[in-house]
Amino acid sequence: MAKRTLIACNVLEDEMKWVLDRHPEVEVETIWIGAGLHNDMDILKNRLDECFREVKDGDDSVRLMIGYGCHPDLKSQAASHGFPVLSTKNCLGALVGEDRVAELEKNRTMLITPAWIRRTWFADDGMRKLLGWDDTDFRINFGIYDRILVMDFGLAPLSDEEILDAFSIVEVPIECESFGLDHFEKFFMDFLA
Repeated sequence: MAKRTLIACNVLEDEMKWVLDRHPEVEVETIWIGAGLHNDMDILKNRLDECFREVKDGDDSVRLMIGYGCHPDLKSQAASHGFPVLSTKNCLGALVGEDRVAELEKNRTMLITPAWIRRTWFADDGMRKLLGWDDTDFRINFGIYDRILVMDFGLAPLSDEEILDAFSIVEVPIECESFGLDHFEKFFMDFLA
């Protein structure tokens, strides 16, 4: 397999590193973008433009490890540079498949990974800074959910303290469930091929 350059959301960093550790024959250079940038379309577009300047247009080794639903113009923006983008709406579909996501999100369930809490919600450059959110903003935006389900792939589980801290801010029950990475490993390796 040829060397690949990925422009990737760091919400998938732990899972990508796990797969790559299992496949030492795969050589990947990654340009990370911050998790949660999809919450502000202009910021995400500007960050992607910066990334595109770091690589050569039409370079068939470049892949966008970002869901096509993270920005309404992502597919056309990537195509204008000649880069493929994920075939799933977001990282969740890449991790467990679109059908499984739809099943898990029934009954007003928000589906996330530990990285969403660590890198998107409460990171120094996360939603508090990016969007200027305070606790009330979190409660208003997450209040539509009856529960938050954290998909735990066993790589970096949330501590009890992290779960309690997150709950104290969003005030939505948070549950953790174990998941395997078989789907993601196959999806990711196919995407790199």
